[in-house]
Amino acid sequence: MDKRLSIALLLTAIIVAVTPILFPTPRRATSPTVSAPAQKTAPPVVESNQPAAGQTTPSAAIPPAVIPPAVIPSADAVTAAPPGTVPATTASEITTVTTATSTYQFTNVGAAPVSVSFRDYKSLTPGGGPVNLKAPGQPLLQYALVTNGTTIPLSSVPFQLASSGNAAGDQVLTYRAAVSGVDVVISYDIVPGKYVVRIGGKVEGATGQTYLLVNLPSGLPATEADTLSDLRSLSYSFKPSNDHARGVPFEKLDPGERVLEAGPLTWAAVRNKYFVIGLINPVGSTFKEMTLVGGPRTSKVATTASATLVKSIEDGKFAFDFYVGPQQSTQLLALGRDFDHVNPYGWSFLQPVVNPIAALCLKLLLWVHDTLKVSYGWVLIIFGVFIRIALWPLNQSAMRSSLKMQEIQPRLAEVQKKYKDKPERQREEMMKVYKEAGASPFTALSGCLPMLIPMPVLFALFFVFQNTIEFRGVPFLWLTDISIKDPIYILPVLMGLSMYLLSWIGLRNAPPNPQAKMMMYMFPVMMTFVLANMASGLNLYYTAQNIAALPQQWLLARERLRARKAG
Repeated sequence: MDKRLSIALLLTAIIVAVTPILFPTPRRATSPTVSAPAQKTAPPVVESNQPAAGQTTPSAAIPPAVIPPAVIPSADAVTAAPPGTVPATTASEITTVTTATSTYQFTNVGAAPVSVSFRDYKSLTPGGGPVNLKAPGQPLLQYALVTNGTTIPLSSVPFQLASSGNAAGDQVLTYRAAVSGVDVVISYDIVPGKYVVRIGGKVEGATGQTYLLVNLPSGLPATEADTLSDLRSLSYSFKPSNDHARGVPFEKLDPGERVLEAGPLTWAAVRNKYFVIGLINPVGSTFKEMTLVGGPRTSKVATTASATLVKSIEDGKFAFDFYVGPQQSTQLLALGRDFDHVNPYGWSFLQPVVNPIAALCLKLLLWVHDTLKVSYGWVLIIFGVFIRIALWPLNQSAMRSSLKMQEIQPRLAEVQKKYKDKPERQREEMMKVYKEAGASPFTALSGCLPMLIPMPVLFALFFVFQNTIEFRGVPFLWLTDISIKDPIYILPVLMGLSMYLLSWIGLRNAPPNPQAKMMMYMFPVMMTFVLANMASGLNLYYTAQNIAALPQQWLLARERLRARKAG
């Protein structure tokens, strides 16, 4: 048993090393953010609470936010703008734009988006209603300019709004303001039928190299029934231009800790378990850097942090795309530039292994769902059976090799005991035993391999279920949501029983092996406890895979019985 465990660990290490080579993360050709033709959707509906002449809007001012300082490339010391440049408080005017997928709210104070809610996604928290992404006490984005060594915050500047539709049917909101002798224009081109807003702007009157600072939200509201799990998923993600995407969970940032992520960066985002807010640069443009700061802790879970992006303003202009929506694979893939890796699968040290396998598994699951038009519960059952059928020939060969090793094990033990003081003679006699049995010292490796091949898939599916919104709220049989645990633990128990039955059949007509018999009881119990609180869909997949393997185990047990009678 000790040898087999050592062999299993060795093979696991080989799989970890070889998987990134055999299944490299695909590199996609860069493309414009919304390259597909605009769908024919109803034009956005715009509502504004802008007061009429002579009237005053009740104060709904957003408190001025402090933009954390960032390291500005090629800039000297930065000083604050002169006092009195920006009014301390200003009444806000909220403009609402409704599309087929989302409802956006913008404020003229700081010319910023305030919140975005989604028509097709419901909050699973006790409050219910549509999922609404907004940052408590602040807009979703905050801007500042750095020009001539001076930082000019825009978060409390009152902008004037002018809105108009363009030829493509998009709704464009354009905000203008003059501050500290600089004219600033920020526009939002809202793409109908998608979760994308194209942000563009102009800066006139600035001297020297000018930079735009953009603050991402410092947190996102919980949208899931398991609030704690949702909050623990809070993370900033970013994509270096010449490297893979990375994530920094809020919990990894100590209060007050500052982390500088050097650019160039293709995109940056903040996300919770299922939704994401991201800023994506056009092809050929990047963010210079990003500064992360850990927020204060009011509990064991880190719920706040801050992230400031630095973008160079070239020829007085800047542009990037603003994605606010679900982490849905088709939506993220359509954006290009590896934005579908905004939530890298696996822990940091496992990402090179898990990411390619998880991406492949997800594509297969979605393909089966779209092709057969069945629920994701049945998709997981089909997928589990398919994996076992695909591995059938390998399992057959490996199990026969294992049977052969069990048969010659007593003879090998006898040789080891007889020639324990003569190592060279011992090796010669052992090789004779292997040759007579038609085996080799590597036969044990082939016996362990089938046990390890499904493990990367199981690991990958674990991470897929953690953050794949396609499974969110999907019911199956008695389950109300296959992305969360089975509330009455039927599936984990069935999974454990099917694993025990598989082991029991596998040991029938086999030579007595106390260690294998002990594992027959311990392993199913251990796996039941490990998977009990994981996604019920993961238990469903594993149960289907175990049941699909029963016929093969039964046939091999009969084969062993015939071999014993013939012997």
